[in-house]
Amino acid sequence: MSELWTEKYRPIKLSEIIGQTNFVLDAEHWVVNKEMPNVLLYGVAGVGKTAAAVSLANDLLGDNKQNNFFEINASDDRKLETVRNRIKEIVSTKRIGDVPFKIILLDEMDGMTKDAQNALKRIMERYADNCRFIITCNDRYRIINPLMSRCANYSFNRLNANDMKYILSDILSKEGVNNHSDEELDRFITYLQGDLRRGLNELQASSSSNRTLQYQIDINMRPYSEIMKMINENKYTNALEKVHTMIYDSTDMKTICVNLHTSILETESDEHWKFKMLRIVGEAEWRSNNMNPKVLASWMVGQMIK
Repeated sequence: MSELWTEKYRPIKLSEIIGQTNFVLDAEHWVVNKEMPNVLLYGVAGVGKTAAAVSLANDLLGDNKQNNFFEINASDDRKLETVRNRIKEIVSTKRIGDVPFKIILLDEMDGMTKDAQNALKRIMERYADNCRFIITCNDRYRIINPLMSRCANYSFNRLNANDMKYILSDILSKEGVNNHSDEELDRFITYLQGDLRRGLNELQASSSSNRTLQYQIDINMRPYSEIMKMINENKYTNALEKVHTMIYDSTDMKTICVNLHTSILETESDEHWKFKMLRIVGEAEWRSNNMNPKVLASWMVGQMIK
């Protein structure tokens, strides 16, 4: 069975990370000085937060990483007992080898309860000499302020089109795949909206099945076309349920809005209706940084009622 491209081409050193310049520059400085603050990396799924955290640990801890780096998925181990037992056990034992401190990666921290986050805040203060924390999350506003303020905060943005094209073209070349036109790759990158992880998964699926990228785009755009068809047919409850299901399946509202925007533009419909929908979707995308996704989806579909 062939290796997943998301794993095969995952950065393992800071020098391999493309984009996220502010974080990389600071992290390289920490490696040189063997010192770092607690760090919070936030941004939508698929922009490389976890890979960046692991790359920093690789560069800073070197050969001693295996015994001094610990990764915990906070959305799975979200309870207070995780902090009291598992994390406290790690921070209270001595580091192994010539390393300045242990590093704990708490992935998807926005899934951890507030009680657990408060307990973590106290541990961070008490064991600062022995351990540093790297926290990742999609929604920074679900991290309590006292915890957020004890970390250096870095926003991880979606990759721009040029960076996406450089990475994907390089991988296609290494994999010996040459059946995608330049125009097709450009449209695929526009559709991805900077989500590299999704791009690698879909590119590998397309290449292994010998399908065109256009076919891959059409398959993945179909749910958005169906939502707009439901709206046009006054089936608003069905449309809202479909959007809520997509959110539950980890599609963020910004991506939903961007793909709905594309679907509306491609719809053969009355111009007045089309521009009304574009305005609503545009405002929903703008609101997506500050609103609960399900509440925002309800607002958006409600605005679309004729």
